[in-house]
Amino acid sequence: MSTGEHDLDSPVSAVETETETPKVKLALEVSIEDVGPCKKHVKVAIPREDVEKQFKESLGEMTREAHVPGFRPGHAPKGLVERRFRKEVANQVKQTLLMTSLEQLDEDYKLNPISQPQLDVAAIELPESGPMKFEIEVEVRPEFAVPDYKSLTVKRPNKTITDADVDTQFRTFLESYAQLVPKLEGGAAAGDFVTADLKFSKDGEPLNEAKEVQFRLQSELRFQDGKVPNLDTILGGIKPGESRNADAEIGSSSPDARLRGQKIQVEFVVHDLKTLRLPEVNRQFLSDLGFDSEEELRETLKGILERRLEFQKRDAVRENIIDQLVAGTPIDLPADLVSRQEKATLRRRVHELQQSGLNPNDIKAREAELRANAHESTLQSLKGFFLLAKIAEAEDIKVEDSDIEDEIEALARKSDESVRRIRARVEKENLAEALASQVLERKTIDKIIEYVKFEDVDLAAEKEVATLDETVGTATEEEPAAEENAADAS
Repeated sequence: MSTGEHDLDSPVSAVETETETPKVKLALEVSIEDVGPCKKHVKVAIPREDVEKQFKESLGEMTREAHVPGFRPGHAPKGLVERRFRKEVANQVKQTLLMTSLEQLDEDYKLNPISQPQLDVAAIELPESGPMKFEIEVEVRPEFAVPDYKSLTVKRPNKTITDADVDTQFRTFLESYAQLVPKLEGGAAAGDFVTADLKFSKDGEPLNEAKEVQFRLQSELRFQDGKVPNLDTILGGIKPGESRNADAEIGSSSPDARLRGQKIQVEFVVHDLKTLRLPEVNRQFLSDLGFDSEEELRETLKGILERRLEFQKRDAVRENIIDQLVAGTPIDLPADLVSRQEKATLRRRVHELQQSGLNPNDIKAREAELRANAHESTLQSLKGFFLLAKIAEAEDIKVEDSDIEDEIEALARKSDESVRRIRARVEKENLAEALASQVLERKTIDKIIEYVKFEDVDLAAEKEVATLDETVGTATEEEPAAEENAADAS
């Protein structure tokens, strides 16, 4: 299974050559040692006989191509070429032997690397005598048995779109055309917009402060590394000039390692309240939007809700399957691999949310939650990735060229762009492998669904959430923010 879904580096691949000459096998002496989860330390020694043979071949090539004053190209004595170009020949020999060795390691030992090996080429020497030696550390796929995926009982959420749901979506839609006006009477209520100073502290010690930020009063307020639950209750009825305190929960991926998983205190000092004035739904308003009647608009919104529901149901089934597979199959992954993949996982999940039909505010709220707990979500995502890869191999599931074309056409329909433009972007940004991974995951999940038993449950109601771009913690010297260290190989 491809690792492109998580932007993992591609394994070391064989070098393409123009001729069909058979590859020469080196008499390598190889020692492989496990040095941690998914990590192997490899020691390689290339016998002197192979070094001398390659030196002779490289020197012959250099002799045929070298330009030496006083001699026609290819007619300079080998001894003169060796003395004049010894450094260049030695570098070529080293590079050739290294590349051949890595290819042979991949073929003979099936290490299944998931990233480029850590190899300091400049530090490797081509010795005057004896074997050429080098050592590498390789991240490899975790080793585990094929999980039991044919006897799962999966919870499948169900829901019927009601008139009340359409009413709520209708109001949400109108709010995007509403005016934000001062609230002159009464205190804050759910749905109002609050302008306040936020003062974050931990056991009386100030942490950070956000001046005059505006947020909507919802059941939960999320920021980049945490959240304040039940905020509509805590700030309900508050008026400008008043202040209240609340507890905030810091996520596991806060840039400040000291705060991860901790509770802190937030003081809200309210300066201003505003509320929304909805537009009048008349013939002119509907006409400007391209609808003949309110009923037609409501039908369109109902269709959006139904598409979103299908995404939610499928996503819930997918997550439940992966949760059960992960729970039943212990997999150790190196922390640095997880950290490097946090940005890639966040990008992928946000992209999936954008395709689901969620509105921008809902996407932003989900993104804030994912960002605050990026480590856990990435760890779960990577484990699921490797588990599904193993199942795909067991079921002989493959991705065909036609699957990629179908995916590109689907992207074009959702983005309202031409297929040609989407295909060009895929080629330019090297996204084919990532698309293949998404397709393979979907096909594997579909195959698992053929075996599982379903237990229908009610779809849990989603919280009304507001978001802020603020971060409570700052990166600590002892443990820098994972996001700053993540490999962003987009």
